[in-house]
Amino acid sequence: MNVKISILSLVLMAGATSLFADNNDKGIDYYKAGMYSYAKKALFENIQSGKTDKAEAYYYLGEIYAAENMKDSAAYCYKQGLVADPEYVFNTIGEIKLDLAATPDVDKVLAGFTTGKNKKNPAIFVAIARAYMTDPARKAKVEEYLAKAKEVGPKSPDIYILEGDLLAADRKIGDAASSYEQAIYFDDQCKEAYLKYARIYARMNPQLAIDMLNKLIALDPEYTIAYRDLASVYYENNQFKNAADAYSKYITPETSDIDDLSRYASILFFSGEHEQAQQIIDRVSARAPENPVMQRLNMYIAYDKGDFAKSLELAQKMMQNTDTTSLIGRDYLYYARVLGKNNMAAEALVQYENAIAKDTANVALYKEMAEVAEKANLTDQAISYYTDYIRKGGEEVKIADYFSLGQTYYIAASAFLPQDNTPLSEADSLKMMPYALAADSLFGYVAERVPDSYMGNFWRARANSVIDHLSTAGLAKPYYEKAIELIDEKILTPLTAALREAGPFRIMVLPDHPTPLSTKTHASDPVPYLIYDSAREQCSGVSCFCEETAKQTGNYVEAGPMLIEKLFSAIQA
Repeated sequence: MNVKISILSLVLMAGATSLFADNNDKGIDYYKAGMYSYAKKALFENIQSGKTDKAEAYYYLGEIYAAENMKDSAAYCYKQGLVADPEYVFNTIGEIKLDLAATPDVDKVLAGFTTGKNKKNPAIFVAIARAYMTDPARKAKVEEYLAKAKEVGPKSPDIYILEGDLLAADRKIGDAASSYEQAIYFDDQCKEAYLKYARIYARMNPQLAIDMLNKLIALDPEYTIAYRDLASVYYENNQFKNAADAYSKYITPETSDIDDLSRYASILFFSGEHEQAQQIIDRVSARAPENPVMQRLNMYIAYDKGDFAKSLELAQKMMQNTDTTSLIGRDYLYYARVLGKNNMAAEALVQYENAIAKDTANVALYKEMAEVAEKANLTDQAISYYTDYIRKGGEEVKIADYFSLGQTYYIAASAFLPQDNTPLSEADSLKMMPYALAADSLFGYVAERVPDSYMGNFWRARANSVIDHLSTAGLAKPYYEKAIELIDEKILTPLTAALREAGPFRIMVLPDHPTPLSTKTHASDPVPYLIYDSAREQCSGVSCFCEETAKQTGNYVEAGPMLIEKLFSAIQA
């Protein structure tokens, strides 16, 4: 009841300015930027100093607590502001704002503040409009006081800030931007207008936001809040180096709060500055050991440094101790990768699925998953993931991806072949054939799309050697022959021509290992080799290049590395 009486007694009181307003500017700047923790610190420090306008400082503290829905704290601050200066009516408006419905004749009470000395003060009208904004049903009153503010002070930037805020809340971004520009037109020092303009365009038109923030920095290089927002725009657009540079001009590691330090550590990490990031991580972790951002960055850095055991330990701890709703797609992705590095492919694939669920647009992960599955001999899963990538990858899908899928089908088909070169059972043949036919089709597509490459025909030959694994029908032969023709025409002919033009040369030709048709797998037998010296052409004494003719020469090299010595030394007769 006493509160209501005090409110009513102040209805006609004037006075909305302060002799010491400049001393609160830093805290007010932070408040207007939405940086409440910094604003509180600055305003409380001013109050404790005794050298500032306490009524104004308490008013903005009340506004902060009201915005945080801490009504008791807000009420306390407004009341302390009135104790400091009963004529500073903004605190009274703040008290009323906390519960409009609890104030009898609230419209009349608030209207009373616009008489006398305050009838030409647009800031009072704006404050009342913002008070009505707390009740969605009183939108008409908000518009009414906005219009009145324009009547009494049409050049006040605060009016156009309010108007821009209302339009931005209705998602009328272009109109909101025009209002913020109007505020700048009437007061080119209005930092809040620059900042809010940049923020509404930060996502939809980052360059506009960057340009406006750079104008603000040019206006006041000491206004470090602008660097913070500039860094944020760069960060969200993957310009991590620029983000790190901008944030370094804002951050103070010794005094900045944990949220800002966490963001800075993230920016440094993504800009590749791991050592600097680690310093900030260590500083934050000392203050907040369970900080989830620091846990994830520690895990990321350990992985990037190749310490996969430590990264796995950190990842498992993070996954156990962190609410899954706060995990991001990158957390699951790093966890998947480190599981893969620790030979835990099945577990890794589960985490890849979680990463895709968080970021469905990142279809490249399907390809990565296919490679992990293939390496772990999980061929059916690899086929599924490659297929998903090709189906969803759009323009990013290359002919090499079809080739990789073909190889995976080939591997799956080959797994059914008996080691002793005996006929396949009917059951295994039925299982093998779909894989082999799919491989043949995919390699045929590769050969068609890249006709100058031998790879499509070569691997098509291999696929057909699985289908005709006893070589009774000769299905592979035409594709091997085509592959050899292409190697001769597209590789060896231009290569030797270029070498001859360059001058004397030597060249060595050999396979890496035998693959007998009888076993269709690698063997450790010696391989034939051929060395040609353009400056010393001589007859080799053999009619063709194969295992049998090589044996006939008796020219056997015991240790493979000695072949290099032979290549670079004079050919022995």
